[in-house]
Amino acid sequence: MILLPSGRKAGITNIRARYHALRLNRVISPDTPRQELYRLIDIVVPPSESQWLPGGCSYIFTGHTLDELQCLKHWPKKDRRAFREWVQQDIQVSEIEQVRRRIPEDLPLISREFNYADRLYSSLKSRIEALNLKRATPIHWKRTLLNLRRTGVRNEELEWSGLLQLLDKSHRRGEKVITLDLLLDSIDFSVIRPCLTHELAMETDSGLEFIELPQTKSHNRLGLVQKINAPGEVCVLRYADTMHYYKVGHLMRVNTKLKWERTLRWFAFDTIGNLITSHHSGESFFESQEAAFKVASEHALQHVGIPVSYKPCNRYEHKTLCGGSDYREWLLTLPDYPISYHNKHYYERNLLLHFRTKIRQDKKGRRLLFIEELQSDWHQSGAMHGYQTHWPGHIPPAPFRKEWVGLALKLLLMHAVEMGLEGLAWTKGKIQEAHYQQTMMTVRRLYDELIPNYLLNLCGEWGGKIERTLIKTKEPRLHISRQMDKWFVTDPYGSFSTSARDSQKEAIQIMARHSKRIELEVPVMYLDVKMRAKIEKHGFPMFGEKPVMLD
Repeated sequence: MILLPSGRKAGITNIRARYHALRLNRVISPDTPRQELYRLIDIVVPPSESQWLPGGCSYIFTGHTLDELQCLKHWPKKDRRAFREWVQQDIQVSEIEQVRRRIPEDLPLISREFNYADRLYSSLKSRIEALNLKRATPIHWKRTLLNLRRTGVRNEELEWSGLLQLLDKSHRRGEKVITLDLLLDSIDFSVIRPCLTHELAMETDSGLEFIELPQTKSHNRLGLVQKINAPGEVCVLRYADTMHYYKVGHLMRVNTKLKWERTLRWFAFDTIGNLITSHHSGESFFESQEAAFKVASEHALQHVGIPVSYKPCNRYEHKTLCGGSDYREWLLTLPDYPISYHNKHYYERNLLLHFRTKIRQDKKGRRLLFIEELQSDWHQSGAMHGYQTHWPGHIPPAPFRKEWVGLALKLLLMHAVEMGLEGLAWTKGKIQEAHYQQTMMTVRRLYDELIPNYLLNLCGEWGGKIERTLIKTKEPRLHISRQMDKWFVTDPYGSFSTSARDSQKEAIQIMARHSKRIELEVPVMYLDVKMRAKIEKHGFPMFGEKPVMLD
């Protein structure tokens, strides 16, 4: 950080570059001008004395990126000028240039944000507003706030509100009176603001309608269009768009017996048979067919004007039960949290939890929002290995440590109401254990105890209760795994296996074809008209499970 002429401190960080790139739908390449990278660099300042942050947090985000320096009107001109000159120094230039390495080439093109998390309110603020006390000493206010824990206000909410720190600071300064309005205005949860998103990828079969070509040597051996294969390789066409004549294929190596061994690289041809080069990376060969589809679609949009649409990313759809529709992977992040955490499932920074859902119908035709999986790698790893702020590679502390299951269910309930669905259902713990092929008591406790208990606390006063229903699906005995860019279907006993498949969709179809149809009993909470109206009107608190009634 730099000490500016006015005495304030400020600095920059690139840790949210991917977040900004998704938000702005920006693609970064080696040729991107440095000035363009300013939109991905955050301006940060030290936290105030009243803000409660875990140890080691030396800054907070201002909400402005480096290209918005002029928007900081409360900064004097001499501060902005000094800061701009500081940014031009070599060490800051290096920080900015690292953005090119922080953003992977397979970054989804766009991220759709939902506002459900913004509807969560503060129970603490509602309780304070209901007090008859209008002004009091800092000590009196502090005792009053701590007593609110008896009526459902969580200790974590008190800590993150910053009020306890404010009152301690006021007491040390000798301030005699704090007004109710000042107390309410000082509540600030911006640092732990949750953000709920879907990552969207280009629809590979939109605009260009690729069909799979027959697997015959005479049809697929490619020599007339363009010779791109090396000795010992065969150029194979796999997909073609029959209207616009775009083609996608791959190179394969052959052995001495003229048997194809393995796929090497994927490629795409345009309408006249020219090899397409990605304008992002400059490459002409790709690791997967999805990448080749994407390049072909981008070329068609740019040169032929064929429109391209987007779809939610479905990295883990193969881990769902068969059947259902509208598969979604939901990511709940803490974009403004100053400590960084990354998990193994997604690239997203500070992913607090993720859940995967489908829409299913029960035996009576009622449409349900169905939870396929609910997980917090951050807090589940922290519970297992402990939290540590100061050591790189360790798990940093995070908010909602004991609230993450309830937080997810609040958002899911609001989404179910928004979509007009009639209930929220989920799998039993033993079904989840089948995915991992082992007994896991923590997983079983999550699905068999925690989820129903949280739902009863959230909706019990509105008539919610846990019931059982039947859904149509397939027996969950087969499993899909991925190795490199190939997909395999097996069972845990070694009695069933398939050869390598090229796509997740093909593996899912095989699993469904070889699984027995069943009616599976699942727990459910139905949402009648009155309950949906209650949820829509009252919403849910950010912390705790007891809604504050507005009527």
